[in-house]
Amino acid sequence: MPQNKNSLRFVSAAMLVLFALLSVPAQIDNVGTLNTWTTKPFSRAHNSSNQASYIKVVRAAKQAGFDRVVYEFEGPFPNYRIEYLNGRLYDTEAGRQHIRQAGNVFLQINFFVIPTGDEQLKFTNAKNFVPRGRLRMPSLQSVKDKVLFEGYYDFLMGVSSRKPYRVTELSNPSRLVIDFQH
Repeated sequence: MPQNKNSLRFVSAAMLVLFALLSVPAQIDNVGTLNTWTTKPFSRAHNSSNQASYIKVVRAAKQAGFDRVVYEFEGPFPNYRIEYLNGRLYDTEAGRQHIRQAGNVFLQINFFVIPTGDEQLKFTNAKNFVPRGRLRMPSLQSVKDKVLFEGYYDFLMGVSSRKPYRVTELSNPSRLVIDFQH
């Protein structure tokens, strides 16, 4: 009988965790205005169809007056949240970790409901999926993919200082553009 009680507790706890994870993307609101410079948190909830979204490639380039990061998707836009972190610590499932990448401050982007499977791993493991190393741009110093776990994919962008950023969404293909003022 004690084993059945433990099994019931485990199943109940697992269901609670699953419910919490599935409800997080539904709680994402549209915060902030597209195409507007800000340093505040920004998020978008997209009415996701049954079609999966995958991050195909991440590119970075210097432009006149700003540095640009482009996330290109296979499929529709996923839900996402963007915000500056308060320090050099990053929260993961394994606990807080010290950030070890170029940059003085860090902008985190969380993508929600990116399937963790062979299709995404094919993109993630491709050569030049994300810019590597120190980027030597006026504002943007680094981009790293941090965690792909149970539908969540986190990235950190190292920035020279808490620069205003601007978010733009482009289509055909779906692309999320984040610009950092110089």
